[in-house]
Amino acid sequence: MRQIIVLFSACLLCSLYGKAQEFTLTGKVAGQPSGWVKLYYADSQGKRIKDSCQLVDGQFKFRGNIAEPTMAYLDEAAFPGAMDDSDATSFFLEPTAINIDLKYKDFKDAVITGSKTQEEYAALEAQKKPIYEEMAPLGKAYKLASNALRKAMKEKKDEATIDSLKNKAADLHDEFDPYYARAAQLDYAFFASHPQSYATAFYLQFHVSSLTIDSLQMFYDRLGADVQKSHMGKEIAKQMAELKAGSPGSVAADFTAKDINGNTLTLSTFKGKYILIDFWASWCVPCRRSMPHVKELYAEYKDKGLEVIGVSDDDNDSSAWKKAVATDGTGVWHNVLRGLDWAKLRKGEKSEHDISDKFGIHSLPTKILIDRDGVIIGRYDKGTEEEAAAMDKKLAEAMGTH
Repeated sequence: MRQIIVLFSACLLCSLYGKAQEFTLTGKVAGQPSGWVKLYYADSQGKRIKDSCQLVDGQFKFRGNIAEPTMAYLDEAAFPGAMDDSDATSFFLEPTAINIDLKYKDFKDAVITGSKTQEEYAALEAQKKPIYEEMAPLGKAYKLASNALRKAMKEKKDEATIDSLKNKAADLHDEFDPYYARAAQLDYAFFASHPQSYATAFYLQFHVSSLTIDSLQMFYDRLGADVQKSHMGKEIAKQMAELKAGSPGSVAADFTAKDINGNTLTLSTFKGKYILIDFWASWCVPCRRSMPHVKELYAEYKDKGLEVIGVSDDDNDSSAWKKAVATDGTGVWHNVLRGLDWAKLRKGEKSEHDISDKFGIHSLPTKILIDRDGVIIGRYDKGTEEEAAAMDKKLAEAMGTH
C-alpha cells in the first residue's frame, strides 16, 4: 500500500505541474544484507517526502517523480541522521537513473553516479574538504562544550556555572568564522563558474545574509529562468525580498505586538523619532554581550529622540525572555516577542505576525536603524566591532553630533 500511495502522489505531481519525471535510485549496502534504508527529499513545491525500502541481499531501489534536482538524505535510522552521522549521507537527486554504493556504518563515503548536479556538488565539497579537516579539532572542542552546557542545564546548575559554559561555547563558536570565510570564497568562485547549476542555488540559500544585496542579486540573475522557477530559486527570491524590505532605503514594515508589560506597541506610532530595532534572544550570547553598548547609545540619545525596541526570539520561553530583560537591565526600552508561529512555520506558511520575517532576519543579533520618516537607514547583522563602529557613526550623524 505504501508504494501505491507514493506512485499515485508522483503521478498527481505530473498532472499538476506537467514536468515531473521519474527518478530511480538503485543502491547496495556492503556489509548489511538485510534491514531498511530511508530516503528524504523535497518535491518542486518544497513538500517533504519520506520513503523507505527494505534491503534484499543488501540491495534496494527507490522510484518516484520529481520536477528538478533536489537535495536528498539517505539513512538507516528512524529519522534523518545529523551531518556527522556515519549512517547518513546527503546528495542531489535528479529525475534520472542514479546509482549509489554504500558501506554499512559508513554512509558518508557513498559513491554516487548518474547525477550531473551531484557531480558538481561533490567537486565543490572536495575543494572544501581540507578546510573541514582543519576545523575538526575545533568542532570536537565545541561539541564537548555544548554537551557540557546541556548537561549543566539539565542538572539545573547555578546560573554562574551555566553562564560560564555558555560563554565558553560562544567563544569557541566564534573561532569557526575564519574557516567559514575561506569556504565561502570557494562557494563564490563556484557560483561564478557554474551560474546555472542547481548546486549553486542550493548553496546560495546559505549566503543570503552574508552577501551584499547587489552580489546576491547578481548571482540570482545568473541562475537562469529554469533554476529561478525551482523550489530553491523561489526560496532565494523570497529571502531576497524580505532582506530588501529590511535594508537601507526601504520603508520599515509596520507591526503591532504586546510589549513585556502587556501594552500594545505599534511601530508607526513612533514616526518622528529615530528607532533602533534590536533582534535578539535570551540564549544568544553575542546578543547579550551587545546590550551594554546599546544601553550606552540609548542613554546618550534618548533625549534627542531615539527609541529602542527589543524584538526577542523567545516566543516559546517568555520566562527566559523576561528574566534576561531584568538581568541585563534592558527594561528601560520597549520589549516585544518576535511573534513566531511554529505551527505555520512547520507547514511553510507565512505568519503575518512574525516581525523577523518582515525585516528578513537571518542571524542574531541584527539591528535595524530607522529614521524619523520611517525609512531604514542602517542594517547591522554581522556582529563585528567594525560594524558596531559603523552603527555608532550613523547614529551620531543622524543625531547631529558628528
